Amino acid sequence: MPTKAEQSDLFQAVHGRNADAPLAVLAPASTADCFDIAIEAVRLATKYMTPVIVLSDGYLAHAAEPWRIPREADLPRFPVTYRTDPEGFHPFLRDAETLARPWVRPGTPQLEHRIGGLERDYDSGHISYDPDNHARMTKARADKIAGIANDIPLQHVSLGDDRGKLAVVGWGSTFGAIHQAVKIARDEGNDVAHIHVRYLSPFPRNLGELLKRYDRVLVPEMNNGQLVKLLRAEYLVDAEGFSKVTGKPFRVTDIVQRIRGGAPPPSEGSGLGGEAG
Repeated sequence: MPTKAEQSDLFQAVHGRNADAPLAVLAPASTADCFDIAIEAVRLATKYMTPVIVLSDGYLAHAAEPWRIPREADLPRFPVTYRTDPEGFHPFLRDAETLARPWVRPGTPQLEHRIGGLERDYDSGHISYDPDNHARMTKARADKIAGIANDIPLQHVSLGDDRGKLAVVGWGSTFGAIHQAVKIARDEGNDVAHIHVRYLSPFPRNLGELLKRYDRVLVPEMNNGQLVKLLRAEYLVDAEGFSKVTGKPFRVTDIVQRIRGGAPPPSEGSGLGGEAG
């Protein structure tokens, strides 16, 4: 349903590459956040030399909010340093911090090199079918993406305390509905907090420790339960899924009712189904 709201491509973004080749995935929380997160995606892609997916959805695409256009001079710059010195150059070398390759303009004298899809030897750059080298290269690709966690903000609590009975965890365009629902529930005296995840691969390095400070974790999302599975697998937390796959965004009342302990009407929030096409 291309013109409706859904968050069903999270698995495809995080795991949808050949073999064990992870990449970075970010998700904006609002229409204004789409601008800032696009800049962050460019920063990470440039620094770590990796594809970065910005995962939005139809609800944000059709939404609007007041936003002040920044001055171009105030925008951050991410300059690239191109290698020009042929002394000691090898295209397979990696930066010790980011594990990224060197930047070289095609055709730079004495820095010509071949680029192909076959896996290369870690130490020589030659095509390799060695089993141990493949294991080493697989780990290097994973380590490069995992290292991004050291270069992104720690996960913060959007509303409420950093420990308690219940954390409602969301991502993407569910921010507004979750935030208002948690605000209403807190005004009623409920011990509940809102955590919204913008960095989905890798997760912020403190996210697991933060989630374990709550007795319960509830994850509303517009799919059949994808982020909740990632959180369970990564941190072994007993997170509860709350799916809505009707092509419509969450209502605040849906989430308030679930926080109170009730269940939404099956047609609105059960997540029992939801086929595309």
